[in-house]
Amino acid sequence: VRRGPLFAIPQILGLVELALIVMLIIENRKNLSRPLFVTSLSFFVLPIVTTIVQILHYGLALQAIAITISIQFTFVVDTIEMNKKIRSQDDAYQKVSYEAQHDGLTDLWSKSAGREQIENYFAHMQEDDQAVLIFVDIDDFKQINDTYGHKVGDFWIREVAQTLKRLYRHDDIIVRFGGDEYVALIKNTANERVIESTLDLFRRQLAQASAQYGQDVHCSIGACRVLSGKNVDLSLCLGFADHALYQSKREGKGMYTVVDYDSGKVQAA
Repeated sequence: VRRGPLFAIPQILGLVELALIVMLIIENRKNLSRPLFVTSLSFFVLPIVTTIVQILHYGLALQAIAITISIQFTFVVDTIEMNKKIRSQDDAYQKVSYEAQHDGLTDLWSKSAGREQIENYFAHMQEDDQAVLIFVDIDDFKQINDTYGHKVGDFWIREVAQTLKRLYRHDDIIVRFGGDEYVALIKNTANERVIESTLDLFRRQLAQASAQYGQDVHCSIGACRVLSGKNVDLSLCLGFADHALYQSKREGKGMYTVVDYDSGKVQAA
């Protein structure tokens, strides 16, 4: 086959364009899922390699490789853009899903999502697993709102939430259960001393914040200890914790009461 003096030009252009396409795909690796990345690399590169081989062997015209490269380049760009849109939609879905499961004011679990999380944990507890369910209520919250306004009320709702988050671990489940109510499931512990020391620390930290802002804010707490993970009923456990909470209120507010899920033994503080 006779080849003219400009025969090398399409080959050089093809190799340059091939390198650009590979670089484009690799540069956007983070925007592509692994299967799509591998597929894109093979789907867009192999036809160009085949075209170059054909030109080297048969001496085809410049137009052949130009058309192939243009089509493949367009496919690369379109695929990357399409994948970006898919990722963007997925990010938007994740954001909406997160907002649906979390309270907007405190960033704690919402009541429905938190209850589902706790039920799921109880359902998978083994017989020797332990936990404690804590019910927290801000005392006289209506009076706080009436005296200082809703903006201050919202501040204390967030402050109590942040105090709970600081005290407990990341994998514990902390829920905004109502307007001024919180439920926290503390996993893998039901030790009485640990519970008492943690609740005492919570009260001290809240008292420090209260003194700092010149306001008298405190919480009543009811806790239900689960000493065995066998057949734990969330509604019953919540009922025990709620009953303990109101016993704390009757004894002067700002107190805590601990009850055992199995024995019903009560301890107030």
